[in-house]
Amino acid sequence: MELAPEYFEDGSSFFAVDPLSINPDSLADFSLFERYPSRDGVFRFRCLLTDIDAVTVDRLKEMLESWNTVYIHNAEAQDYKAYIKDNLEFILNNDAISTSKKTGILVSLSTDAIKETFAAPFVPQAKISETVSNLEKIVSQALDFLSGIESLNGIATMIGHDYDTHTHSVKVGWLSAVFIKANRDLFGNPSRERLKQLLLHATVAGCLHDLGKVKIPENVLLKPGRLNNLEYVLMQSHPAFGVALLFEKKLPKAMLQAILYHHENEDGSGYPCGLAGDEIPLAAKICHIADVFDALTSERPYKKGKTPLEALKIMAGKNPYLDTLKIFEAEAIENARPPVTAIVRDESDPKLRCLREQQIIEEEAAKRVKARVKLRDQGMSHCFDKDLLKRFIATLSKSDSFDLSGLL
Repeated sequence: MELAPEYFEDGSSFFAVDPLSINPDSLADFSLFERYPSRDGVFRFRCLLTDIDAVTVDRLKEMLESWNTVYIHNAEAQDYKAYIKDNLEFILNNDAISTSKKTGILVSLSTDAIKETFAAPFVPQAKISETVSNLEKIVSQALDFLSGIESLNGIATMIGHDYDTHTHSVKVGWLSAVFIKANRDLFGNPSRERLKQLLLHATVAGCLHDLGKVKIPENVLLKPGRLNNLEYVLMQSHPAFGVALLFEKKLPKAMLQAILYHHENEDGSGYPCGLAGDEIPLAAKICHIADVFDALTSERPYKKGKTPLEALKIMAGKNPYLDTLKIFEAEAIENARPPVTAIVRDESDPKLRCLREQQIIEEEAAKRVKARVKLRDQGMSHCFDKDLLKRFIATLSKSDSFDLSGLL
């Protein structure tokens, strides 16, 4: 579609972008428009550059710095997205662009890279390869920004929002990168090149840690309330599904381990393998902490999100009801009926009596599921490596956006 030099319309065909996100050394083949005040709901959009080749780089830089907002036609949205992906490093390293705008651009690109694969009912290997390749390209350009303590300001603005698998995955990868960069001594103080490799692998693994959820039935995955025991067990299969989908990609061992073991608990009560302590790879332990932190601070239909301080208190707290919690967890894994004797004497019809007894059992099972979730919030220190969790808290505390002084 060839664009006109100007348009008169309500603005629905255009979207706004920050001129500073345009790299003057690499201007792509899309048009930039300015918008004039509306008259009776109609705006005038005028093309700012009709001949790109006629403008020097220095002059273009001056022009971009002088504009507050520019607009791009929806017909060229894909061209702009491809351009942003190729120039992400320029944008994230541009001090003139606010952290909130950088965060928005980075999250938008990352979630787009994940979303197509997560949305597919059948996931072809070619699509998975494309997703991994796109994520590696995005993350490799964003590593300096992603892994810096100052980027926690961007994560802080996303805390407490509604839970979304795609955005959640990006935050888990991002938190993992910040943690590893700040605690590189855990990996033997690696060289710059080795650290870059570690950050890339951990961030991509974080972004893909829930990939196996594409194999979980939608009625379970999108359920607005708490999962019952059977649904809970089905959900526990997602780490294995994720690794199965990625196995042919010949990804680094640490990436696959982080995805497979990100729900293993320090005391051996996790899944899918029941590993404990040093049996759990370091990358998986880090992914687990980031995953639970973001899950606890996210809003759900059946619960409000915790503040970072509340979430970390739960994660660091010793559970006084741990034995009872483990009984409930075992019930779920075995998909066992709760120990209830239901005898209904006021129904003369045997079928109605049987139906009412089944209803009582299901009501009791629902109560125990609710109790299981509440019990978890009493303390989760048994799930995590204490030193790593302490380091995680200390890392977040380095940012002004997280006030965690009461935990240190």
